[in-house]
Amino acid sequence: MSILPTFRPIVLIALIVLSGRYAICQDNYFPEVGDTLYILVDRAPEYLDLDKYQHRPTWDISTVKAPYLRPIVPLNPTTTPHAEHFPGANYALHMDDRTIHFYKREGRELYLMGQFGMYIYDQFIPVPVRFNFPFIVNFPSGEHRQEWNYSSQAVVEFPTSLFLPVNMAKLPVKADSMRVIINMERRTTEDGQGFLKYEIITDEASRYYTIEEYGYRALLKVGNKPWQDFSTYIDKVEAFGSPLRYRYDFFIPDSGVPISTVWINPHTRQPDMVKYWVRAYLDRFNRPVQHTDPDIYAFPNPAIGYVHIELSNLKPGSYRIALFNFLAQEVFQMPVEVNSDETVRIDITEFDKGPYLYALIDQYGRRMITKRLTILKP
Repeated sequence: MSILPTFRPIVLIALIVLSGRYAICQDNYFPEVGDTLYILVDRAPEYLDLDKYQHRPTWDISTVKAPYLRPIVPLNPTTTPHAEHFPGANYALHMDDRTIHFYKREGRELYLMGQFGMYIYDQFIPVPVRFNFPFIVNFPSGEHRQEWNYSSQAVVEFPTSLFLPVNMAKLPVKADSMRVIINMERRTTEDGQGFLKYEIITDEASRYYTIEEYGYRALLKVGNKPWQDFSTYIDKVEAFGSPLRYRYDFFIPDSGVPISTVWINPHTRQPDMVKYWVRAYLDRFNRPVQHTDPDIYAFPNPAIGYVHIELSNLKPGSYRIALFNFLAQEVFQMPVEVNSDETVRIDITEFDKGPYLYALIDQYGRRMITKRLTILKP
């Protein structure tokens, strides 16, 4: 008498259990709709300890700081606004910078198809940016020193009426439409296995080093005339940012999104910005998630050459950022249209050194928040 029939149900049950565990693992591997990732964003990091390449090093980002946390929210990729521009997307994240990223999720691999929204002259432009070749952004099966190389292109077109007047004036001609052709070369290398330390939390992590090189062509159209290439007449660094972007991504084994990303200045090789997912830290120690009062925050402070001002938890509307000298005289103002959390950059190279006040003023001229700023000279 054969004993095989006795074992077949057991094997079948075992397979069902294992499949169920794998499905649960897959579900938990990526944050899902209804979840929120709270991100600490430090745009002026100091004293990070990342230059370690020995066996299983500890990379220390304990010194990162920020006045509040930024949310990244998973969205339904089929019903979220603007999903029609990204057919085939099955995963989407509303990022902390207002853009919405659309992905193709294949098992544990995540491929970026594009995003809705981009920044030109530090202004958010609500347009779809779809790459003609999606590229992987996480590396669940990566091996030591493995490389991934991708090339992709996106073409963006929009009416120049979307620009604020101050940015419209930066265009070389008064145009009705703008077309931006973006070419991207991306290389990622598995950089090492080690430990990532933040305050009292240390995670076992894999580090990936990515170099992205962007090329931009800017075409303008006046009325019914043909498109004309004005790329040589536009300061592309001012308009689109640095063409070279270096960064480290840190992944833990049970997450499909990085727990931290560190952007590196390609010229100084020093960290420019750090993002760190503090959700596990919050859950473990019941730290307050986020205050909800309107706030502004200047960094760096003291500042040399430029200063960024973050606007947080403001109701949508028209505001002004103003600077006052020590005599309480207004020496600068900038209009800001707020739809969500914003960051504005102010050139302070022409200001005298010394103490200043920076303030947020609402559409009725009321000063809502005032804080101190110190300007230094190099």
